[in-house]
Amino acid sequence: MEPQKVIKTVTHFISRETHKRNYKGVVVGLSGGLDSSVAATLAVQALGPKCVFALILPDSNITPKSDIYDAQRLARCLRVRHRTIEIGTIKKSFIGKSPRNKVAQGNLASRLRMSTLYYYAAVMHRLVLGTTDKSELRLGYYTKYGDGAADIFPLADLYKTDVRELARYLKIPSVILKKKSSPRLWRSQTAEGEIGLSYEEIDHILRELDANSFYKSKLNLKYPQKIKALVENNKHKQEMPPICKISKS
Repeated sequence: MEPQKVIKTVTHFISRETHKRNYKGVVVGLSGGLDSSVAATLAVQALGPKCVFALILPDSNITPKSDIYDAQRLARCLRVRHRTIEIGTIKKSFIGKSPRNKVAQGNLASRLRMSTLYYYAAVMHRLVLGTTDKSELRLGYYTKYGDGAADIFPLADLYKTDVRELARYLKIPSVILKKKSSPRLWRSQTAEGEIGLSYEEIDHILRELDANSFYKSKLNLKYPQKIKALVENNKHKQEMPPICKISKS
């Protein structure tokens, strides 16, 4: 990967998509993690700090304080307007006496974050800047209509390891670079822990799948099969819901 060329392509994409739709800028959710930090940094390079608004949306029962601090610190470094909104109370109020389920509650948190981003985007006449990368999209490792919803996806053609390389080039703080990737939907959740492989291994397999050299993998066969199964089983997340056709046209 050539970081300078990638940065030029991504910043041009953000600028072009924002201006051709006649929007005033973008709203981005800053989590204190890798992807959102890179996406926000590139948005500032593309549009300038005044056209980027960051929302930090922790669930304080789950989100580590260090994530909130890292996100706020980066927002200040980028000189972007930002606001921190606690979503834990909203989630608790919403759940009420509903049945308890860890995954469902985690997905609710992700959807509450996206609803908040879209609310501010509508008020400010801005686009919602997605932060999901290619590895997450291919695996389906995101919440449908949660972090998988956005107006534009600047990082969606970059694997997680590419985003990390780009972050180093952009001089993203090392504390963010070293952090384990996590959607923070429940306590102690990490992406690599759930999937059972490092992103270096995941991306290696995904690249082979994309290059049609899957069966030439030197890794233990069960790992490529596992990743392939994740890709196949989550394809529905990238599709529009089925439409019942009435008319013949």
